[in-house]
Amino acid sequence: MTSAELGVLRQSIVATGELVSADTVSMMPPSIRRVWQYQVKQLAPEGSQVQEGDMVAQLDTSELTQRLLVKTAKMEATLQNIETAKLRNAKKLEELRLDLAEAKMSFEKAQRKFNLSDETVAAIDKIKYEKDAAIAKDKVQLITQKIQLENQSAKQREAMLEGDKHKFSSEVVALKRGITSLTLIAPRAGMVVYGNDSQGNKIKEGQSVYMGDAVLSIPDLNHMLVNMTIPEVEASRVKLGQKLKIRLDANPDKVFYGKIIELGAVFRHKNQDVPLVVFDAVASIDEADTDLMRPGMTAKISIDIANDKEELLLSLDAVHYESGQAYVLLPGLFGESKQAVTIGTIGKEQVSINTGLKVGQEVLLP
Repeated sequence: MTSAELGVLRQSIVATGELVSADTVSMMPPSIRRVWQYQVKQLAPEGSQVQEGDMVAQLDTSELTQRLLVKTAKMEATLQNIETAKLRNAKKLEELRLDLAEAKMSFEKAQRKFNLSDETVAAIDKIKYEKDAAIAKDKVQLITQKIQLENQSAKQREAMLEGDKHKFSSEVVALKRGITSLTLIAPRAGMVVYGNDSQGNKIKEGQSVYMGDAVLSIPDLNHMLVNMTIPEVEASRVKLGQKLKIRLDANPDKVFYGKIIELGAVFRHKNQDVPLVVFDAVASIDEADTDLMRPGMTAKISIDIANDKEELLLSLDAVHYESGQAYVLLPGLFGESKQAVTIGTIGKEQVSINTGLKVGQEVLLP
């Protein structure tokens, strides 16, 4: 026998979840020009503890190494061309300077010959001396212009070669930096957790990854969270700050405690195969077990729910049904009798009674 009593009905919502770290550093392929696909050559063992500065992954460098060899050869050829151009320009200018000196001497000689000619020199010869001096002067001007043009041309050639040198040098530096960046270094101490590919499988050595893929991550196991999916029908009963219990599928005997710290704003289908509409929530874990807990572990979550006001409560076992109508059995002098009741909210062990019973009224148990 039991009796109807006033109290707060305790209920719970069962949800599924997955452990994540509140602080995870994801290691992705570097951004390298003209490279979109990378091959994983080496990975630190998953679950291993690494220190800051340790190598955790090595991506294939063969393509960049080949490109580096080509660019280095081009840069060395450009440096050689610069030296060759400097020697050629110097030689050409030296030849032009000698030609200019010779032209100046010829001009001075022709001019002197014309200046020294007097009335004793035939008029036709004097005209010839004058023309020779003019031709010699034009030659001096021509060679002077050639020197100026050669200087300008030399500067332009050197500028072009210096531009090539700067370009190839920058590309060589970038490729060397890129090759170095293909060695992924742990930015902090922690445990190695492999990333997943587009099919949800763990990334492994020899596999190709792409820009934006997380090759691995280093989570902080001291600050763990639970990402949960909660059925749409329970949305109105789930609130921020509600306490909950967490049981890992890998170790269901141990109970962890936490509370809801974030509620999703969007409803979605659980997946393509299951049309169930759910929303997401995030819960904290009061005391994480760093020896047991790992990101990606699945868990069952029980969210405790209590109504704000007292209700008339009765043991769930005391309620019977007939043709959809709830009733209870009351004790009497001449045997038991049926009493129709109206059921409110149903909890795990108790149910709230809206009508049909009074506080303290005794009811028979089966």
